[in-house]
Amino acid sequence: MDTVIVGQGAIGLLCYHKLSQLKVNNPDDKSISLWPSKATRHSHYTFSEINESEKEFPLVIADEQALSRAQVIVICVKSYQVVSALKTIHSFIANDAIIIVTHNGLGTLEEVAHLLKPSQCLLALLLTQGAKKRADYHIEHTGIGNSDFGIIWGQLNSVAQEQVVDYFKRGLKQVNWQENIQLAQWKKLAINCVINPLSAVENIENGQVNQEVYQETTRDIIKEIVEVASKEGVNLTENSLLSLVKKVAQSTSKNTSSMRADILAMRRTEIDYINGYVHRLGKKHQLATPTNTQLWLAVKALEK
Repeated sequence: MDTVIVGQGAIGLLCYHKLSQLKVNNPDDKSISLWPSKATRHSHYTFSEINESEKEFPLVIADEQALSRAQVIVICVKSYQVVSALKTIHSFIANDAIIIVTHNGLGTLEEVAHLLKPSQCLLALLLTQGAKKRADYHIEHTGIGNSDFGIIWGQLNSVAQEQVVDYFKRGLKQVNWQENIQLAQWKKLAINCVINPLSAVENIENGQVNQEVYQETTRDIIKEIVEVASKEGVNLTENSLLSLVKKVAQSTSKNTSSMRADILAMRRTEIDYINGYVHRLGKKHQLATPTNTQLWLAVKALEK
């Protein structure tokens, strides 16, 4: 499938690499190119496979023609960059393009819906593979996990769905199609609402979130999420989410969360679309979310 990857960060280059290798192994696969956030002179990128040495690969930069003929557009940017990225390219995208977003948090759909054409389809890709940016156009693949994707806006016929599922399974391997991707999004949001802000504010590794000192805060975060989600028509249970958070923190115990990494590097975080999203929904439904609100404000203070 003709594909354009938007964004040259770790996840963008990971997706570009994995999908571009399909064409190397099967010349019948269509073209893939990268639309960077700013002009670049790079004609190659460096990729380090898990536990393997780094190698250099050719890089194809997308132009407006590539965007217009692309069947699939994968937007791999931070949540707060999605709107600006889509604004830049939406006038060039084909009327029947499949647009995929992959970022932490929720709330971008409400911001981009007006930019979508009626015949387009928007999918969410909840990617759990790990990638670390070593330098511009140089990334390291750090972890493999099961990823989910599904429709969050529009419709996709069965033939197109089968094609896109097969394409991403061949490229990214462990990818599952979810008829109810919204439920999976909320589960990931719950994980992020606990691990990201606590690790950023306390400056700790993911696994330390499971320490007893953070358990009351964790329970309060989850309780507020379950209440807000219910008002949005999403049924979650506190015990299952607490178990899920604990499991993820344990399996990534030595990892630095993306939010902690952003704070340490003095970058903007995605907190507005994580605990901040819960805060906004609380106001919408007149529900108090004191713990999520407090963490949202604490991370915003660190950003400054």
